Amino acid sequence: MMSDKIYVDASQPATLRHSGHSVECPTLQEAVIAWRTLPDKDRHQATIQVLGGPLYTADEIDRLYHAPKPQMKSVVHEHGS
Repeated sequence: MMSDKIYVDASQPATLRHSGHSVECPTLQEAVIAWRTLPDKDRHQATIQVLGGPLYTADEIDRLYHAPKPQMKSVVHEHGS
């Protein structure tokens, strides 16, 4: 599903690339903040590369979520005798 959140470690260093420029950011969170300040035409073509990790497109950047991924809770059903 396109609207699913992408859970990330926002403390990782990352590079914002847009309009032929690269901006080294100490954290992925700062790269996302810088991406949000770009004009629309630049934002839609920009990418963020995590150091030693994935490359995120504009559609993915908009879905990044800076929190631990929720854990699936197992449900134990007890049956009466």
